[in-house]
Amino acid sequence: MEIHPLVTSYQQFITNRSNHKIGIIGQPDAGKSSLINALNNSNTAHTSVHTDATLQTKEYAFDTYGILVDFPGVGTEEVSTGYYKKLIQQSGINHFVYVFESKIKEADIELIKYLAKNDKELIFIYNKTDALVDITNHDTVEELKRDKNTELKVTLKPYIKKPVSYIFVSTLTQEGLDTLRQTITEIFQAQQQDYKEKYAADDMLESYLNYKAHSLLPKLFTPSFKEVVMKKNYQSLERTILNHFKIQEDDVLDYKKEWPTIQEHIAKFDHPEAKEKVSGLKELAKIAQLLRTVFKLKTLNPVSTGLGALFEAGVVNAFPTIQGLTNYISEIKDIARKILEASQEAE
Repeated sequence: MEIHPLVTSYQQFITNRSNHKIGIIGQPDAGKSSLINALNNSNTAHTSVHTDATLQTKEYAFDTYGILVDFPGVGTEEVSTGYYKKLIQQSGINHFVYVFESKIKEADIELIKYLAKNDKELIFIYNKTDALVDITNHDTVEELKRDKNTELKVTLKPYIKKPVSYIFVSTLTQEGLDTLRQTITEIFQAQQQDYKEKYAADDMLESYLNYKAHSLLPKLFTPSFKEVVMKKNYQSLERTILNHFKIQEDDVLDYKKEWPTIQEHIAKFDHPEAKEKVSGLKELAKIAQLLRTVFKLKTLNPVSTGLGALFEAGVVNAFPTIQGLTNYISEIKDIARKILEASQEAE
């Protein structure tokens, strides 16, 4: 079944306000990209045998909901720690997989301190366990793993209060991949549940509709707004409003007994008894108060251009027109609400 474009827009609105990503960060050449490929059973992430091949963040889909974000290697000449912190901040990601393939370095500690201070959730991976050997042949692989875990706990104890340990992984032998995959899957499942709860929430729906109404105003109150009002070319405004809310003809017919028009709404207010001889400034104040109330505007910046052009042209008695326009927008907004409420029930 084809998804309504308004529903698609609302889904993106909720997605932008939900966690659905996990960052993959760590040491240069620790095999982050190879790890992503192994988790996804694909070869989509670029790998290199020479140097860290990732200089910007890159996103890769994981299962049907999540996204794995491949970050640059930590501590390289190409990417400073300050720039790396900026990448993390801009990403808005709360969960990170930190990948090691050698001893913990100062650059790692500095970044982990930053992540812990900003309440990020961390999973620690020691990759390439197939290459984990004791050159003196004194320790077994299990003893080496124990030593690595001890190093991790002792080094990070000042910065991370809860117990930490590695998930030991090898993309060559497949060791630990199922455990890591399951851990990541559980995080994404929790994030998806959060998305569903937000999608169904009444306050999120109202927030979206208010956002749509606010972003509509600059499209209406343009310098040409005065010509539309003077010529009473309200159909052009109606098209703009319907397109902005992604409302189609069938939607109007489904939810309204009669086709609404701006002119009909204006007619409710534009009659001789309702007209009052007022100065331009007083009328502007009335219109400003109306728009502030209906759209909960903090400033009049979104409408100032159109209103300024209107009064510079000497248009009087514009208040009924603005009243009719705001009522029409509210009516279309109500149709949008009903479409989205139906999609909430279908989730």
